[in-house]
Amino acid sequence: MNNVTRKELAVAVNEQLGVSQRNSSEIVDTVFSVLKETLVGGESIKLVQFGTLTVRDKSPRRGRNPRTGEPMTISKRKMVSFRPSKQLRERLNK
Repeated sequence: MNNVTRKELAVAVNEQLGVSQRNSSEIVDTVFSVLKETLVGGESIKLVQFGTLTVRDKSPRRGRNPRTGEPMTISKRKMVSFRPSKQLRERLNK
């Protein structure tokens, strides 16, 4: 299974919109920058026909150090959660 890189996204923007490679790279970087800043600010992102990215709080919990086996507390933290849209779920499950 391959991952799609920023460079591959920029090439797709270049091919589909006909903008220069430099401009398509800037477009991709700007989109990711805005997404990142929105999530860091604690806001959700809803992309119609794709899905929703939300920031969730994870409570502290007991865990185990995999290297030593010692019990430890995993600290409270925030994480990004993705919920696909109905259209995306349907296409994935065809």
